[in-house]
Amino acid sequence: MYGIGLPVVASFRSPGLSRALRASTTPVSILHRSLSKRPFNLPGTVLGNQRRYAQGRYSRYDQQQYEQQHQDSRYEEESQWEYRPEGPSGGRVLLLRPIVWTAIFTTGVYYLCTESFIKHREQLRQSSHYYFGRLGNFYGGSTDDSQIADLMRDPKVQSLVGWSHAVTGLSHAKALSRVARLPDWIPLELKRTVAAFTDRWHTLSRGQRCVYTIAALNAVVLGMWQIPRLLPFMARTFLHDPRTGRSYTLLTSSFSHREVWHFAFNTIGLVSFGSIVADTMSTEQFTAFYLSAGVISGLASHLLSPLRAALIMPSLGASGAVYAVVGASMMLNPDSKIALIFLPFVPISISHAFPALLAYDFLGAILGWQKFGHVAHLTGGLLGIAYVQWGMDQWAQLVRAIEAHRAKRSKQNSIGR
Repeated sequence: MYGIGLPVVASFRSPGLSRALRASTTPVSILHRSLSKRPFNLPGTVLGNQRRYAQGRYSRYDQQQYEQQHQDSRYEEESQWEYRPEGPSGGRVLLLRPIVWTAIFTTGVYYLCTESFIKHREQLRQSSHYYFGRLGNFYGGSTDDSQIADLMRDPKVQSLVGWSHAVTGLSHAKALSRVARLPDWIPLELKRTVAAFTDRWHTLSRGQRCVYTIAALNAVVLGMWQIPRLLPFMARTFLHDPRTGRSYTLLTSSFSHREVWHFAFNTIGLVSFGSIVADTMSTEQFTAFYLSAGVISGLASHLLSPLRAALIMPSLGASGAVYAVVGASMMLNPDSKIALIFLPFVPISISHAFPALLAYDFLGAILGWQKFGHVAHLTGGLLGIAYVQWGMDQWAQLVRAIEAHRAKRSKQNSIGR
């Protein structure tokens, strides 16, 4: 019986072979006709077990095929998604609203960054007074030093980085302590990798940290663009289209890149020139300068878009802000040399290369080239040059004005008491 079970099951799967067996008078055909007249799932028989196995196997196969086809069709729908400008303006290009939004945003970001700068400078003054005061008492210990010693004497920290590991300050020691106290199921090698990144991060200057943080935000937005389901959300939130009436996208689009090559070029320019500019200004001033440059360069492109109404296109990218950083770097270090990616062995003075690049963007803006955002590039570059020439003095005056207002208010409060 077991020997003929497989041919019988095969006959049911092959219609031609099944008809041939029914027409013949062999013992196999007689058994085939007798089994076809009764339920096939006979409990306890070899044929019944094989029938149930075949049904389960092919039902699972059909289910997998259905799920795969469903996923393919869904992916095709998402990949065929097409951008359509939608917004409260009804397709009209608004001019006054983005101007007002840019003015409010720029004023607010400069005020907040100035407040942060003053607070940080007060902390530096207090710490400098403390360390100079310690010169008169060499053996006097500080609270931070004792906390750092306690943290680094922790057995978990010593097993992670060793007993003679150097730290740059209390925040560095606290970060290593948090890494050391991660759950035990995390491998020690992974913890040491995180500790190495922590050491690297705390040895960077404040300007480098600011620049790398901006690059990391750009990388996150780039990754979100690669998810098909997020395309409608990304186009609505991180793509600036003058026809939608959304002004906040002037800011969000300056962190947005959809192609890897676009992100790579802007990140290389930002990291190469941004660290120098941020360390020369200050982290707070650079943050305000970078954000306002990205918004203002996008605004310039927005305001000039009605001149070519038939060619209005959505825009994204940090190129305007990066151009402002390069322009500021040229003004701060006019004798520095740069090397182009496609000509790395030919050093070129930045005072010659950057004006030539601006001339190319000026020509593209005049002729209406649509490959790059030439208006945003040109605006950002000129803004960076003008800011170093006049804007840094305005920043210093703003800092002095806020400090004078604070001193006057504290004096009034002390008299009132």
